[in-house]
Amino acid sequence: MRAYWQNVLSCGRDIHLFLGYALLSYIGIGVFTLIFNLYLVQLGYDEGFIGAVNGVYTLSMGITCLLIGFLINRFGNWICLTLGTIEFAISLVVLATVTSETALLLLAALNGIGSAFIMTGQMPFVIEWTPRRHTALMAALSSAISSGSIMLGSLVGGLLPSGVGALVDSAASSAEAYRWTLIIGAALTTISIAPLLVMGPARKERHHEDFRVSHAQLLSHRVRRQARRDVGALILLGLFLALGVGAVEPFYNVLLTNMGTPAGTIGLIFALSGLVATVLSVAGPALAQRIGYVSAQIWTRVFFIPVHLLLIPFPSAWLVSLGYAGRKISGSVSWPLESAHAGGLLPPQARAHAFGLRSASWNIGYAFAAFTSGQIIARTGSYTPAYLSLSVFCILSVAVYVIAFGGRLPDDGTSAEEPVPQQVVEPLSTD
Repeated sequence: MRAYWQNVLSCGRDIHLFLGYALLSYIGIGVFTLIFNLYLVQLGYDEGFIGAVNGVYTLSMGITCLLIGFLINRFGNWICLTLGTIEFAISLVVLATVTSETALLLLAALNGIGSAFIMTGQMPFVIEWTPRRHTALMAALSSAISSGSIMLGSLVGGLLPSGVGALVDSAASSAEAYRWTLIIGAALTTISIAPLLVMGPARKERHHEDFRVSHAQLLSHRVRRQARRDVGALILLGLFLALGVGAVEPFYNVLLTNMGTPAGTIGLIFALSGLVATVLSVAGPALAQRIGYVSAQIWTRVFFIPVHLLLIPFPSAWLVSLGYAGRKISGSVSWPLESAHAGGLLPPQARAHAFGLRSASWNIGYAFAAFTSGQIIARTGSYTPAYLSLSVFCILSVAVYVIAFGGRLPDDGTSAEEPVPQQVVEPLSTD
């Protein structure tokens, strides 16, 4: 454990400040995730409109992710994270104060833009500014902190309405109480800008020194061709994974409700699953070191599939709970490993594009799968197609990963002198 924290401490001040940013910025997202749909219900909107608002939010994130890679390469990750966080907080405040359908849809789209910058900018920043030998470690730690922050935001969002309601002379479940809870969540996210403002090289320079060195590398036709293949593989595996996960994940709470599970118990199941997933995600790099990146990806991406297949002949609340926990653990452990492995193989100038396009394929695929699966479930009353879709597409995603990245390992930086993060780097034009 001492060696673990020594490695964390050796990663530099800017990365430590970034972890503080990740902790604070995701609190607002956690509050939004828990409260916003309840706010819409109190405004009198039904499930159809709530689904439309959430669809617009997710689609907006996906479209924004298509452009994030270009923006990060052109202006640097720091400015994109800073402006994206500000945009998220402002749009959330306005979103909490409007009530008309048109305004809610428009503000949901704007909020999706800010969310995309916060969520998609995380891994490119960590990979660029972390010493290469510690990339997997910091990718896992930052992901764990973000997941924990979302849980903290959900906890804050659940507790605030009663206190806020008393202050504004309103019921805890009223639209007014939810409105002020969302505004407080936006304020908490705004505080996350403070660690960004006191950063050193990551704030003053657009990119790390590795980014400049890679400019000459990208002139190589062989390197550019391989980078295109790797980016295409990330897009495809993200799409397959989203088509599988999106078919089931939005409906776990509905499944448990239909099986007679009380709302309080569902909340406890979700919270405990998230807590376990957050803790285990930190162990991902150790697992990869022991059995290899590819083997770790295979096991963490598919181990929960048998539980969902068992739900076809044996539907039960405890199996649904186990399936939800397995899916949360899978995502928390495998995503940082995928980011460290695939991101380490990509030239620095291609990473932001890769993560942006990967996030776009995920959000668009997830939105399509959730909508399609919901229609099938509503018409047939059966979750069997959703479970089968989850199994098939998750396996296809793993197959793409193995074919594209198996047998290749990123340079850990031990064979060459580490770049000095404090060195001043001239901004580069990517035109």
